[in-house]
Amino acid sequence: MKITFYGAAREVTGSCTLIETPTTRVLVDCGMIQGNGNSFERNMAPLPFDPSSIDALILTHAHIDHTGRVPKLVREGFKGRIFATHPTRLLTRLMWQDASHVMKDEARRYKRPALYLPKDVNPAFELLHGVPYDTTVRISDDFSFVFREAGHIFGSGFVEANVYGTRLVMSGDLGNDYVPILRPTARIVDGDVAVMESTYGDRIHEDPQHRAERLKAAVNENFSKKGTLLIPAFSLERAQEILYELHELVESKQVPPTPTFLDSPLAIKALPIYHEFSEYYDKEAAALKASGDDFFKFPGLTVTKKPDESRAILDVPKPKIIIAGSGMMHGGRIMHHLVDYLNDPKTTLLVVGYQSAGTVGRSISEGAKVVHIDHEEVQVQAKVEVIGAYSAHADQAKLIKWVTSGRTLPKKIYLNHGEPHASEELAQKIRDQFSLDVAIPAHADSFTHP
Repeated sequence: MKITFYGAAREVTGSCTLIETPTTRVLVDCGMIQGNGNSFERNMAPLPFDPSSIDALILTHAHIDHTGRVPKLVREGFKGRIFATHPTRLLTRLMWQDASHVMKDEARRYKRPALYLPKDVNPAFELLHGVPYDTTVRISDDFSFVFREAGHIFGSGFVEANVYGTRLVMSGDLGNDYVPILRPTARIVDGDVAVMESTYGDRIHEDPQHRAERLKAAVNENFSKKGTLLIPAFSLERAQEILYELHELVESKQVPPTPTFLDSPLAIKALPIYHEFSEYYDKEAAALKASGDDFFKFPGLTVTKKPDESRAILDVPKPKIIIAGSGMMHGGRIMHHLVDYLNDPKTTLLVVGYQSAGTVGRSISEGAKVVHIDHEEVQVQAKVEVIGAYSAHADQAKLIKWVTSGRTLPKKIYLNHGEPHASEELAQKIRDQFSLDVAIPAHADSFTHP
C-alpha cells in the first residue's frame, strides 16, 4: 500500500490523499484550498495525478475543503464511483452548486476563469453513491472500506479500510464532544496505519457543555445594550447547531425573543436534508423530533433567502442577531454585515469556528483593529468573543483519545489537516504518551506499507 498526500499537508484545507495498491487507485477527499493568498492559483493548477487513472473516490464529509475540487476532477477525466454517506451525498451537491455560482460571479467580476461552472455539478453528482454507516463497500479485491460516525458535521464519516492486507484508518475531520444533533464519534475498530487531522492539535477546547451558557450570555448582553450580535457560521453544522441552541434558550425563556436572521442561503437549503435523515440524530434531537418540535424554528427567527432581504436587515432596529456565512469571514453575506457593523462598539462578533490563515476572520480573531473588505478599510470597534467549544473539530485530548481507541494501537500515524505548530505539538504528545511512530507529511510526500 502506498499513501501520497496531495492536500492538507502541513496546512488546514485542500484535503486530498491517494491510496494505491498493485491494482487499485483510490482517492480520499478532493477538497478546495482556502484562505491563503495563492489559493486561487493552486486550485486552478492541474491535479498532480491523472484523474482518469483513479478507480474510486471516498468523501468523508461535505465541507468544501474536502469536496470542492471534485467537479474539476470529473471534468478532467475521472469516471469512477464516488462514495459518501447518504446525508453527505445530498449536502455535497448543495456545496458544489453554491460554490459554482460564487465562482461564476467571481469570474465575471475579476475577469478570470472559474474552477468549474454550474453545468459541471450534475456530471459529478451522477457518480456519487450513498452508503450507510458500518456497511462494507468493496472497491476491488485489494480495497474495501466502511464509514464510521465521525461526529464532525451531519453525515460525516471516518474511513476504516482494508487495503491490500493493511488496516488503514483515515479520520477525515473528527468532531468535538457534546455536539447538538450529532451522534458521538465512533471508536476505531482496527487500524495498523492511521491518518488523522490535527487542526486543533495544539489546544484544549473549553468545556463544550458550557458553550450554551456563553451563547446565552452574549444574547442577553446584546439585548441589554441594544446592539447587533454577529455570528459568522459555517453553513453546514455550525449554523444548525446555533439554531438548535437558540431554540432551546428562547423556548425555555432563558433569553428574550430577539429579531434573529439566518442569512445563509446554503444553510437554509441544508435544513430539509437534516429533516430527511432524522435517523442520524442523537437521542435528544430524536426525542424532540418525535414530539413534533422543529428545533430549527423559534419566535423571532427569519430566514433571508434573497439578497435584497439580506440587505434589508440593516434597517431592522436593534437589538438583533445575524447568523451568516461564511464561517471564516472570507466571503459570503457576512462580509457586508462586517462592513455595516464592525465599526459599532455596540456590536458583538461571536467567532465560533476555526479561522484559516489569510482570512479576515483570522485577522479579527488575532486582534486586528483595521481590516480590508472589498478594498474598503473597516475599523474593528466591535467586541470580539471566541468560543472554541463551538468548533466542529476535535481538540488535542479528543484526537489522542480517538487515535488510541482501537483494539490495538496503530503502528504508524500520519498527521494532516493542521498548521505545522499544531501538528508538531500533537505528534510530540502522542510520542511521549504512547511511544508511537508519528509523521507529519509535506505536500506530495509518499509512504509505502507492506
